[in-house]
Amino acid sequence: MSYDPQLLDSASHRLIAALRGKAIFHQGDPASALYRVEHGCVRLQIGDAAGSRQVIAFVFAGQTFCAGMETHWASAHAITDTVLSRFPHVALWDLVARDSRAALNLLLSADELLTDLAHHLGRMSHSDAYERITWFVDWVAKQTKAPPGGTLDIPMSRHDIADFLGIAPETVSRLFRRMESTGRLRRVAPRRFSYHPSAAACIAVQTEVGDQAAA
Repeated sequence: MSYDPQLLDSASHRLIAALRGKAIFHQGDPASALYRVEHGCVRLQIGDAAGSRQVIAFVFAGQTFCAGMETHWASAHAITDTVLSRFPHVALWDLVARDSRAALNLLLSADELLTDLAHHLGRMSHSDAYERITWFVDWVAKQTKAPPGGTLDIPMSRHDIADFLGIAPETVSRLFRRMESTGRLRRVAPRRFSYHPSAAACIAVQTEVGDQAAA
């Protein structure tokens, strides 16, 4: 069974708007709702007393998120002008009491977010900077359903990506240029690319064949 975001629609909720760069909630605030992104993209981040931050997740249209049942352990910010559905906890408990499928659906939603977090941590621990950035691009393409050869929008700033992948912003820019040089990405506008994931694989095969011939 896969997560069905529309199953929550029978719970009482309302649409809210968050302008680009604005906070939806702050770390340490009381938590009283679950959110679903209807349009746009949301960044979840953890900060410390020194003012540094770690971006832990990006949430795309159709996905739900929260950060704590009583107190928010992270902050949520709109990366773009964003529209969200806000489901108060009390409305969700009422829905679960009426429809047991909703409980499973909420668990599936949480599992999707945890799966993404696990993959994120795995890449942070075991991959070099270029492997991280290529995984990130492919992951964004999957989340936004961008087909090979189609248009890929990457709405995050290079600082957002850097704080998500644990690399310097300058390194993010350099690695994007490297992906463009391989043909994996072709910039068509700021933060918009033509996406060709097979291009890098073709170059790798050609390089291997050339190396074998030279040997």
